[in-house]
Amino acid sequence: MKKTLICLAVAFMAMTSATAQVDKRLFNHLAVGLDVGTTGIGADVAVPCTKYLDIEAGFMIMPKIKISTSLNLDRFNYQDVNGVSQMLDQNSLKDIPIEGKLNLVNGKLMFNAYPFPKSSFHVTVGAYFGSSDIIEVENTKPGQLSPINEANAMIREANAKADQIPNYTIQKEIGLELDDYLLQPDANGNASASLKVNGFKPYVGLGVGRAVPGRTRLNFKFDIGAMFWGSPDIVDHNGHSLMSGLESEAGGGIRFIRKLKVYPVLNFRLSGRIF
Repeated sequence: MKKTLICLAVAFMAMTSATAQVDKRLFNHLAVGLDVGTTGIGADVAVPCTKYLDIEAGFMIMPKIKISTSLNLDRFNYQDVNGVSQMLDQNSLKDIPIEGKLNLVNGKLMFNAYPFPKSSFHVTVGAYFGSSDIIEVENTKPGQLSPINEANAMIREANAKADQIPNYTIQKEIGLELDDYLLQPDANGNASASLKVNGFKPYVGLGVGRAVPGRTRLNFKFDIGAMFWGSPDIVDHNGHSLMSGLESEAGGGIRFIRKLKVYPVLNFRLSGRIF
């Protein structure tokens, strides 16, 4: 009887040990990581699923870098109307100062697959999800473009009386030249545009290093891949697409942006295993 009990106890311990070995590779560790790369800086957490797979979730924020430049004012090239040119010159609207800033903020969920358990080489699939307006451009001072609205009102008034003015040529309204698109201010004298992409952005990549350190508490992880964010579009403050009104041969710079459907990702990660 004692021998039977001993045998059962040994068998039970062996089964428990085997189960523990299996469980040891399933959500039994937690690691935190700090990231830096072409998607910005961020933090994440990671857990192992098996020796072949782990899951990584977190967020990435691109620093809001601001770039200052200027846009030209598209002025009619015909006869002056009601002193419009003089009024625009007095308001110093030859080169309009504007400011652009990055706005790339994303959450992420990644699945790292390790085809060779003894190697840290991995294939990653997952997605980024978050902001769709990744670049925003606007005039630097509120209301600074109001003179353009006043000038267009004068032009419309003159055009309405075209048959009463000798040798008058119908005038075009004016605005900011953005490639082949004419951007006009809103009622408050402001103008803005944003570069929009998909909010959900699938990702595929390769790398070395483990999201959850194994034998050591700390390790590095390096990844290179591609974020698929769809066809970018430039949208003005009225919600109008700058792409839709362009002819097939027009808007060279804007049309080139439209072709940039993939964003390259290069990421370095320092991770530490909590337990």
